[in-house]
Amino acid sequence: MARLQQARDCSPAVSKLDFNALNIQVLRRYRQAFKLNVKARSSKDDLVLAASRHFNNYMVDEVDTIARFLYTVHSNKEKITSIGY
Repeated sequence: MARLQQARDCSPAVSKLDFNALNIQVLRRYRQAFKLNVKARSSKDDLVLAASRHFNNYMVDEVDTIARFLYTVHSNKEKITSIGY
């Protein structure tokens, strides 16, 4: 638990995502998907620490993300309206 507090103290921004609330299986899938440098059978605290650090360091270009979202919605308009949205 001390390591988790250390990560919070040294992180550049406080994450709005509470990784402690996630199931350990979700944390393991996150570790796998992003190839985090933590052992496969790590404790939940270790997985929370690794995921928090990764998430806080992940830089997102918000303007590009919004532009891609709008493009995707616009280009799939027929699919979206046929579903009923």
